[in-house]
Amino acid sequence: MSFNAAASTYQRGRPPYPEAVFELLARRCGLRPGARVLEIGAGNGLATGPLLAAGAHVVAVEPGANLAAILTESYACDRLEVIVADFETATITGGFDLAVAATALHWLDPATSTEKIGGLVRPGGWLAAWWTDFGDVDRPTPFRDRLDEVYRDLLPTEPGYRQSRSYMLDTDRWRGQLTAGGWFDDVAVEVISWQQTLTPETARDLWSTFPNIAELAPADREQFLTRLAALIDDEGGQVDDPRLTVVYTAARTAK
Repeated sequence: MSFNAAASTYQRGRPPYPEAVFELLARRCGLRPGARVLEIGAGNGLATGPLLAAGAHVVAVEPGANLAAILTESYACDRLEVIVADFETATITGGFDLAVAATALHWLDPATSTEKIGGLVRPGGWLAAWWTDFGDVDRPTPFRDRLDEVYRDLLPTEPGYRQSRSYMLDTDRWRGQLTAGGWFDDVAVEVISWQQTLTPETARDLWSTFPNIAELAPADREQFLTRLAALIDDEGGQVDDPRLTVVYTAARTAK
């Protein structure tokens, strides 16, 4: 719920998902006008907006009241229903064509969530889960190398940029979770490479949404964000920072 406590910063700081995500959902998972979509952990609507733009009817489940208020204000229409509740305890009517979890599946209980999702998606429907990795070890940059110095000073137990390994690329883990119980199969993984242009202000907002930064002592957090912004100032006021969006899709079985 730390995201909910700083909902306005989250709205400013988190970038949109690439259009390629929703093109993939249309191509593989039947996203189309009239599709009934369950969105788990909708946040402030970064995925909700494109789903609605595709013509879907969306039931968005979001536990944070502040984030849900932003979502509702931004995208209110007769094709959107917002449920303010934890997914695990929410009462939801099933029969969905597609369930999606954008940067949210890792917050759910892996022992029970797949079964609940499977019970809500019709046979022949789909589940799609994706995350954006704010970096790419295969595309190191001078900005990231210099930022490692800030991390070493203030978060010394974390690996450096070039040594990091994203949990979203642990395909064995996610394939196992998505296929648990036999509700889904035919898992496919697509990695979308892109970059985000950062300014000192947008970088401050983005890093403020990362739990490891938000949980620093106030003085250390401000020092981190100030030094982060200064690095971008040194690069002329903006940098292009690599991103990966990793998308997992799985087909609902006839179970």
